[in-house]
Amino acid sequence: MSVARAPAGAQLARPEVRALAAYALDLAPCRHKLDQNEVPWEPSARFKREAARRLLERPWARYPDFHAERLRAALAARHGWTAAGMLVGNGSNELLGATLATVAGPGREVLGLLPGFGLYPVFALASGARLAPLGPRADLALPFEELEAEVARDPRRPVLVASPNNPTGEAVAPERLERLLERLEAPLLLDNAYGEFCRHDYRPLLGRHRHLVLFRTFSKAWSLAGARLGYLLADPGLVAEIVKVKLPYNLGHAGAVIGELALEPEHAAAAARRVRQLVARRDGYRRALERAGAEVFPSEANFLLARWSAEALPRVRAALDAHGIRLRDVSGDPGLERCLRVSLAGGAALRALERALEEVPG
Repeated sequence: MSVARAPAGAQLARPEVRALAAYALDLAPCRHKLDQNEVPWEPSARFKREAARRLLERPWARYPDFHAERLRAALAARHGWTAAGMLVGNGSNELLGATLATVAGPGREVLGLLPGFGLYPVFALASGARLAPLGPRADLALPFEELEAEVARDPRRPVLVASPNNPTGEAVAPERLERLLERLEAPLLLDNAYGEFCRHDYRPLLGRHRHLVLFRTFSKAWSLAGARLGYLLADPGLVAEIVKVKLPYNLGHAGAVIGELALEPEHAAAAARRVRQLVARRDGYRRALERAGAEVFPSEANFLLARWSAEALPRVRAALDAHGIRLRDVSGDPGLERCLRVSLAGGAALRALERALEEVPG
């Protein structure tokens, strides 16, 4: 009797997963790391020591509570929202995936926009849904008119929008977003990871539109990318459904301790100062890029998107490499040919960028 042989290795995966490219970045050391939109300054040593002290007091042999209730309550107080409408997780992306699994699911189509974060199609795929992106436009402006037309045609599809958008930094005006919410019958998932750097505040929309889900993170403005800590704000009824999909104990003691401490007035004020410093430097980085011949797109985030000519881009890359400066090369993404994304950092990084770009021939 013959025995069937199971397929080996990669053939065991779903075909649509095999078709994906793994998320990857260049992690080799460099002098100026401007490729991941991180805040360049660490939290204070005092903050770290206090977080370590509090973590030592937690019972490591015991599971944390199901949903980090103390952190939910602290976030609710900060945002003027109910704790029942908050969820925390290992980065906002974990919660975005759980929300898609709750509101989309197998066979559903989710409307999105291009340019956009490269992992959105993966999150949709993991839920069994399919992301249907609109755009990109030649000027890289978000195709919001096209999105409004699609919602008018069929308002029952969930929508995923980032504002400020990654990688362009463009932000949607709240009144425009509200007009979309008034027409939409499905959830609107608003990725607001860079919200602290933006002049728009979308939180007031939550009280008027129960189908809005707002995602925030500690990774950017709070200098806590290494903590992998994010949260969402939504209608408590919807949150109660997402809880059924989200893993219990998804946030360990370390993340909960760090988040609770970060929200205390002293440390929240320090984070706000760091945000103001970066926003104040945005124009300096813009001018440096424009002097080097780049087209720089409007941004409400802690990064800028720059586009060079086909002739100039190889010379720009070589000059940056020579100075140990790493930008995010997004030129392979849809619509982003010849584009590099530049994270805002301190004055030393700006001066190094200026020197490097001054050496670009032509």
